[in-house]
Amino acid sequence: MGSTFMGLETARRSLSTHQWALQATGNNVANASNPGYSRQRLTIGMTEQLSVNFGGTKAGQFGTGVRGETLARIRDLMIDQQYRDESVKNAFYATKQAAFGRMEDIINEPSENGLAKSLDLFWASLQDLSVNPDDTGARSVVRQRAMTLTETFNYMSSSLSKVQDDLKSEADVVVKKINDLMTKIANVNRQIGDSEPLGVLPNELYDERDRYMDELAQYIDFKRVPVDYLNGETRGNSQRVAEGRLDIRVTINGQDVTLVDGISGNVGKFDNLAMTDATGASTDLTHANMPNGKWKALVEMYGSADGPEGADGAFTTMLKDLDEMAKQFATAFNTLHSQHKDAKGADGTSDFFANVDSAATINVSDAIMKNLDLIAASKDGNIGDGSGALALANLKSQALAFNGSVTTDTSIGKYYQNVIGNMAVAADQSGRLAASTFALMASSDQRRMSVSAVSLDEEMTMMIQYQHAYNAAARNITAVDEMLDKIINGMGIVGR
Repeated sequence: MGSTFMGLETARRSLSTHQWALQATGNNVANASNPGYSRQRLTIGMTEQLSVNFGGTKAGQFGTGVRGETLARIRDLMIDQQYRDESVKNAFYATKQAAFGRMEDIINEPSENGLAKSLDLFWASLQDLSVNPDDTGARSVVRQRAMTLTETFNYMSSSLSKVQDDLKSEADVVVKKINDLMTKIANVNRQIGDSEPLGVLPNELYDERDRYMDELAQYIDFKRVPVDYLNGETRGNSQRVAEGRLDIRVTINGQDVTLVDGISGNVGKFDNLAMTDATGASTDLTHANMPNGKWKALVEMYGSADGPEGADGAFTTMLKDLDEMAKQFATAFNTLHSQHKDAKGADGTSDFFANVDSAATINVSDAIMKNLDLIAASKDGNIGDGSGALALANLKSQALAFNGSVTTDTSIGKYYQNVIGNMAVAADQSGRLAASTFALMASSDQRRMSVSAVSLDEEMTMMIQYQHAYNAAARNITAVDEMLDKIINGMGIVGR
């Protein structure tokens, strides 16, 4: 026979359990706007049943109430991984898109202020000079247009170099951020390892670790590997639903390398293009074996020993193309200029342009800047002959031997068009892939928010459900109390 007070204990358990369920719901509501918070739900389970003999051979089992089993967070690890996979890809392409955007802003083609326009104006000024070779004003325009052209080369080169330096600085910051996040994940791992053996689920620590991993997924591609359950062996977790400690691993040269060791707590480190894993072993990194993500995109744009855009990355390649363009153009112009006569009938100088080895240094020579008569516009030395200026203007369409050009010989205009075309194709591809990966990332994030984010409507519904259950348990206690009062105070008084 069951205890007389059994009903009180059953109702008491219901009161306590639904009180804690209401507390969990209230905590969800309080954290509804907290980014990275995963909603929590108290798992309610039955307590042990009591066997009761009804008399004779008749027997049955009565439930003795409910109890809270676990306070677990609602999270889908598979969707989390999908989100991080897309986050890595999006960070890679979005970073490249932004870098190419800065490059396009500097190149600024087609426009009225770009290098192509400066070249066209320079060629046009030479054609004007060929018509009026004795006009000092026409000579002055040639010099001015030459200055504008060299200054455009200088500006583009210095601006690209500045952005390249910014990319290097940003890559250094990203490396420090990666190292910091790995240290934080190791520290949370340690706290989780201390809490779980006590029988609790440290949901707040799980959320904190997931936030760090979400951020880390922007910079490098990694794997989260649970290590507290390995081949059926438990390592300190008192509950199977506990998430346990994690290894953070990256794939280098086809091999998994541990950066955060969940058991020992050891943490690896990145330093420039070198990596030290959790065991202390060092590995040199190149574009080919770097983990994907924002860091890799920055290295590719700044410069990598085997970057896909060229020998040294997108910006270094563009700078080299500009240097080659300035050098071949200025060298060919100087050579042709020296084959004609200036206003005094003397041989033209071979240094119309000076410091021609790079786009950053090219300029109009001091001699031309001081004396307009040194511009060689004549073939026979006659001041009225403008055929030399016309020959210089025709250099526009002459083939030059550009190093690394797709064709053996090409004009300066076509070479520049090829450089701009390659940049445009790469920028467009990065933009399209960035948009595509962003859409996939946003979709994954929406799916995981539908699982783990707090819905106030749902929480209000659960709150009403728990409230009614609590009130019903309280009413049950009142009913049992009235029964007990009748037994204690109302029985056995007949005949008094």
